[in-house]
Amino acid sequence: MNLKAYRPKGLALPAGLAGVIAGTSVLLNILLWLIVLITFPKSSPNAILHYTAGVGIDFIGNGWQIITLPSIGAFLICVNIILARYVRNTSRIAFWILWMSMPLLQILLLGTYGILLSFNT
Repeated sequence: MNLKAYRPKGLALPAGLAGVIAGTSVLLNILLWLIVLITFPKSSPNAILHYTAGVGIDFIGNGWQIITLPSIGAFLICVNIILARYVRNTSRIAFWILWMSMPLLQILLLGTYGILLSFNT
């Protein structure tokens, strides 16, 4: 069996799906930026930026540092796109795993921001 030519059946996904997924990820990141800039309390100079279930509050920083959350999301989109394009011809499965994880990561960051917002209000 020639492994290089082996392609599992049913792996072909619609061509436009990759663009829809990338667009959804970018829109979710823009939504995260807007929510952070509009809803985060600006009156407090300090903010709870990290919470652990075992320890509790373990990082209090400047309120403006909350923008690192959407910045991480934008960085992850860029890294996933670069890596997915790099492995596209060698492994379609790796390509789709990287591509499909982009919106999931943005949703996770939105949930994380919601939790941090509840601790800071």
